[in-house]
Amino acid sequence: MEFGKLQSLVELNLSRCSQLGCLHDSIVHLSQLKTFRLLECHKLKNLLEEFGKLESLVQLDLFNCSQLGCLPYSIMHLLKLKTFRLLECHKLENLPVDFGKLQSLVELNLSKCSQLGCLHDSIVHLSQLKTF
Repeated sequence: MEFGKLQSLVELNLSRCSQLGCLHDSIVHLSQLKTFRLLECHKLKNLLEEFGKLESLVQLDLFNCSQLGCLPYSIMHLLKLKTFRLLECHKLENLPVDFGKLQSLVELNLSKCSQLGCLHDSIVHLSQLKTF
């Protein structure tokens, strides 16, 4: 599906797309997107490398994406991101080193990410964080 023509889209919910293995490249052209939900997308292995182009994103939910192994570094460009929920992403091993650049974050949930190693020191720069 070509998403690039949906220029006014503010919320995208691809939950329970159990066969979704990757995201279509055109998703990064959704310049007005504020909320993106990927719940129970069990075959999703990674987000697009250009994911950071979704600069209007305020909320990102990744629940039970059990094959998700890493986040692209470009996620550091999501400077308006306030809510980031990563729950039950069992293969996720680490967050980008400069995760602290997401200074608008108010909520960060990393529940049941069983392979997640240590958090980098940059996380102390999340001065707006209220829920962790």
